[in-house]
Amino acid sequence: MALERFRRAGPVDPPPPLGFAPTDDRHPYAGARAVLATKHDKLDLVAPPLRDEVGLEVLATQVDTDLLGTFTPERERRLPPLDAAIAKARMGMEATGERIGLASEGSIGPDPDFPLLLSDRELVVLVDDHLGIVISASARSYRVVAERGVFGPGDDLVDFLARASFPDHKLVVMPNRSRRRIRPIKGVGDLDELCAAIGESSRFSRDSRARVESDLRASANPTRRAVIAAAAAALAKRVAGLCPSCSVPGWGEAERWTVRRCTRCSALQRRAEPVWSCVACPAIAPVESPDQLGTLCDACLRAELAGG
Repeated sequence: MALERFRRAGPVDPPPPLGFAPTDDRHPYAGARAVLATKHDKLDLVAPPLRDEVGLEVLATQVDTDLLGTFTPERERRLPPLDAAIAKARMGMEATGERIGLASEGSIGPDPDFPLLLSDRELVVLVDDHLGIVISASARSYRVVAERGVFGPGDDLVDFLARASFPDHKLVVMPNRSRRRIRPIKGVGDLDELCAAIGESSRFSRDSRARVESDLRASANPTRRAVIAAAAAALAKRVAGLCPSCSVPGWGEAERWTVRRCTRCSALQRRAEPVWSCVACPAIAPVESPDQLGTLCDACLRAELAGG
């Protein structure tokens, strides 16, 4: 498959340079250049924090990231978010010849932890083929605008448009029921344009109605843009951290699964604990936390929180 080469998590040979060290007191990315693969106007969200934190200059290149999937039905999104973001970064790197690539990927839908809530999780990655590393960071919000409705020509749209924050947030219009693949009308940001799109799309629908939903592309959805900016800021913070063992960028907080004995009942339980870790070498360090509840098993923790 043509896109298969973009799915690699990183080069196999050579291995990450565990002895890397900067030549002076500056961050190793100071003055370096990276390419952001984007089709939907993300440069002003991603570039500033990386420039401010580490001096990395980011340029954008227009590549067809829709090849990896879209929010609308034209192309199914098959890759997990991290793999998709890495693939996008590699598309930009191949298009420009840059050794450092950046990209983002958003997941909007029922929240994994709170399924009754709609959430937007944005992931931003940096891929560096010279150092053989991938650095990632994410942000999550429950305030994303992602509305959907079905309307016919002449229907009352007032309540729906208020919920959809229209026209600040643009819309997508498509036939509600169609046997044929009809390309959605995207980026609708004007009421006359919206009414015309509903009329056109309803003509191709078996029930003479159109589906209208929020345009979730970053260039059309301001609430999603805010989450991408937050994820980019988190990425910049992690890129700024240098490993105390090998000095490679990307030292930051992660999770490690371990087995702990409950300090109250002595039961063993597998749990994730926060650690500082490196993206290039096995170095880790504990995260100091004053929270003693983290030493209890789930049963004792529930009893503690219930006042027992």
